[in-house]
Amino acid sequence: MGDTVRVVAEHGGIERDARLPYYEQLKQLILREIAQNGLEPGHLLPSETEMCARYGVSRTVVRQAVGELVTEGVLQRMRGKGTFVAKPKLSEQFMESTVGFFEDMTSHGHSVSSSVLSIDRIEVAGRIRELMGADAGAHCIEVVRQRAVNDEVVAFTKSYVNRDDPQLLEHLRAADLSQGSLYRILEDSFGLRIESGHRSIEATAAAGMMTKLLNVGQGEPLLYVESVGRDANGGAIECFRAWHRADRMRVEMDVVRDKRSSGALVSPFTI
Repeated sequence: MGDTVRVVAEHGGIERDARLPYYEQLKQLILREIAQNGLEPGHLLPSETEMCARYGVSRTVVRQAVGELVTEGVLQRMRGKGTFVAKPKLSEQFMESTVGFFEDMTSHGHSVSSSVLSIDRIEVAGRIRELMGADAGAHCIEVVRQRAVNDEVVAFTKSYVNRDDPQLLEHLRAADLSQGSLYRILEDSFGLRIESGHRSIEATAAAGMMTKLLNVGQGEPLLYVESVGRDANGGAIECFRAWHRADRMRVEMDVVRDKRSSGALVSPFTI
């Protein structure tokens, strides 16, 4: 990590008579220093005690200011090490698009690589059987990968291709999925084109092997994604389950006015 950064208010400190809350003023001071000094990801900020002394504010004010900047992706806390300037989060477009992770990231200029952990024929069961609408005893092809963007692991995925086809299985095993797109192979080599689908996103916490697979601490926040991709006739081609590092990824989506009722916006959220 980089050297400790002195957060100094060159254009004034906390204004005691201002209407703006102290924590909001402190946020702006930190943001100003990051921008003006060109602070790079990995630079260490002063401790809570140092900030309290420097600005004459309580620990509660410092924690709220820093906490909000962590939530906004500007700063990153590392247990036992301190608070650092964070790397910009990667944006993935989940809505209004049928492209896969590889196409999505590379279209934004990122380098994508994968560690293929397994490619096997398995029996469809549980949640995946439900998503696919498969019969009891049906089989599919499971592709398990760690996904890295710009040489940093950001996701762990399990893709389920809704085909019990030995030729497809061998083709996928022979293909270079470490640098390529599963969706592109399915479409170009087997005519399996995903035309529509549905994705759901929820928050979860890292536990067990997931902490090692994603290089995160126990209980760290993750984004869990479930998806099913369908052909032009509505048949399920592929389902996937993915765990994304919440400190490195953010979700972007577009909303449109629902034509079925005036004044309503289509929402991706359910309660």
